[in-house]
Amino acid sequence: NDYFEAGLDLLAEGGVQAQTIANLCERLAITKGSFYHHFSSLGDFRAQLLGYWEAAQQAALEAGSASSADWVAPTHNPVEAAVRAWAQSDEAAAAAQGRVDALRLKAVTKDLRAAGVPTDRARALAGLGLAVLTGVQSGGPAWDRKARKALTDEFQSAVAAAGAKAKPAARKPKA
Repeated sequence: NDYFEAGLDLLAEGGVQAQTIANLCERLAITKGSFYHHFSSLGDFRAQLLGYWEAAQQAALEAGSASSADWVAPTHNPVEAAVRAWAQSDEAAAAAQGRVDALRLKAVTKDLRAAGVPTDRARALAGLGLAVLTGVQSGGPAWDRKARKALTDEFQSAVAAAGAKAKPAARKPKA
């Protein structure tokens, strides 16, 4: 766990190139021998790191802490942004990011469907949320916080409106 948290911190601070065995050992105050006791190589570490990150994202969705529109946050998340950047040049990172995005889309669509939003509209809103998240993260911390917040507030308003509009329709008695 400490290895992976340190790896995510390094990734967020300096990208994948900051993830070196030397940097990990320095961050954790361990020897290279200790690193190699747990991992066969830097590649092995990175593969396990992606699994750790993916599992954490899945657990957050399953716990409901990132369901509905809540995962589209107005703040820049350096780890999310760094994983997305890593995914641009690494097949394994891209696959992990793709699986996490698919889980997010499924969770939001499911929540919206449960609120009575039609399937096509629920899928469209989920996709819009993912596009907002991607834009907010790729914009980086330099992107004006008010602009990020306005964008995510608009998305969350659209989700709330879709849910409110669907509720009366869901309650109509059948003739």
